[in-house]
Amino acid sequence: MGEGKSSNSAGASLAVIVPTLEEARRLPGLLRALAPGHGSDAPDEIVVSDGGSRDETAEVATGLGARVVTGSAGRGVQLARGADAVEADLLLFLHADARLRSGSIAAVRSAFLDPELVAVGMRQRIDHEGGLYRWIERAADARVRFGWIYGDSGLAVRRDAYRAVGGFRPLPIFEDLDLSRRLRRRGRLRLVREAEISVSPRRWERDGALWCTFRNWCLTVAWAAGVSPSRLVRFYPPHQGARDAP
Repeated sequence: MGEGKSSNSAGASLAVIVPTLEEARRLPGLLRALAPGHGSDAPDEIVVSDGGSRDETAEVATGLGARVVTGSAGRGVQLARGADAVEADLLLFLHADARLRSGSIAAVRSAFLDPELVAVGMRQRIDHEGGLYRWIERAADARVRFGWIYGDSGLAVRRDAYRAVGGFRPLPIFEDLDLSRRLRRRGRLRLVREAEISVSPRRWERDGALWCTFRNWCLTVAWAAGVSPSRLVRFYPPHQGARDAP
């Protein structure tokens, strides 16, 4: 695998990795928004890491210019498989239902001009007008400042740092926070406010916004206290492969 461009320049190469499980309806919006032709605001590579979708996810991804790698399901496994398939200096992990505001990828590239920075998250926006969602967004941004970057904040990391800490582990839940914790030992993580990621409210709408938020924070606290992800995943029944984030 080549070393790509220098990660100390605004022209650092960037790859987007998207884990999928039956996302044929939602994936096109993201891939069309990432299409080439936007200069530094477009990725150099797009890889969809599919976990065995039975719908048209793989065909949709290929038709829209993404490279598809397939294998077993599970978000940690799929993210690791996607990262192994790219050569870019910077790795940006996105959910299939994410959307980026114009200029976000360019802002992420620019942030990595700081040589001590190893990973970043984006300012989160949930596609719902309810006031509670503004508080959820603020909490997500605060987590990034603290150094805990969930996948739905648009985790971007230097490839050399990612490899140095061992990459994603095959965990059933909290693979993103597990990686963030190891990255914090290597360098700085921060929020890039100039980059904004829009996420679907589907899991909050499905489970109820208050209950979903309460459950997720309880699970996060338990994980931080050392409870095994294999035990915690039993309390998160909607978690199936890459489909939803805690």
